[in-house]
Amino acid sequence: MKFAIVGSERREAEPGLSGECPACGKAMTAKCGQHRVHHWAHHGKRVCDLWFERETQWHRDWKSHFPKGWQEFVQHSESGERHIADVRTDLGVVLEFQHSFLRKDEHEAREKFYPKMVWVVDGLRRRRDAAQFFTAVRAGTFVCREPLIVFVRWREGALLRDWGEGRVPVYFDFGTPVLWRLSSSRPHGITYLASVSKAVFLQAHLQGVPFEEMCTKLVERAMVRHLIQQAPQPLSGFERYMARRPRARPRF
Repeated sequence: MKFAIVGSERREAEPGLSGECPACGKAMTAKCGQHRVHHWAHHGKRVCDLWFERETQWHRDWKSHFPKGWQEFVQHSESGERHIADVRTDLGVVLEFQHSFLRKDEHEAREKFYPKMVWVVDGLRRRRDAAQFFTAVRAGTFVCREPLIVFVRWREGALLRDWGEGRVPVYFDFGTPVLWRLSSSRPHGITYLASVSKAVFLQAHLQGVPFEEMCTKLVERAMVRHLIQQAPQPLSGFERYMARRPRARPRF
């Protein structure tokens, strides 16, 4: 974890500090070695949130774009279940930054627990993911040029297979200024990818713009236009006449 309660304030890990977990209140120790990101850890092997993921510098870089008060937000459900969201904005949107492999049951549980959420996924964790992803993009159908929206089959490549069945938006981060937004998949195995500027994504969430709703509507409009274009065109008058005309019996 990045923060613990020291005295009465949230503080990042520093050598020699001790604190309390903001979620469960148990004692924590600052871990400040040379080979891992400085972090807080519970004493012993205790983990108070089963959704805990060991943090990388990639996690920290993403979290640091947001106010400290939004980071590692402890969210409670009506049943008393609690989890620590990576970031929760003032609009109540939870941003979960995912680097490691995620089991399907936990994937579904997180989307169910957080009423409004999006994923930001590290697209560079596995060596072949980026190449497979952009191969699928190039093989897809471009349905809009500005913004760029591509329709692909979500089983093309490991990243799309891992994330294509989710119910909330997923953003793939390949370490460039552009994120790729994956809309929730359709039953026929088709999904839509939209390129989104990372700067615009951050600015919108920081300023409280209902960005995800706007993106969803934009993609849905592009999807409808694409489906209309793919639908069979009405027959002309001559074609209707020929279709109704009785076929002559073949003569031998």
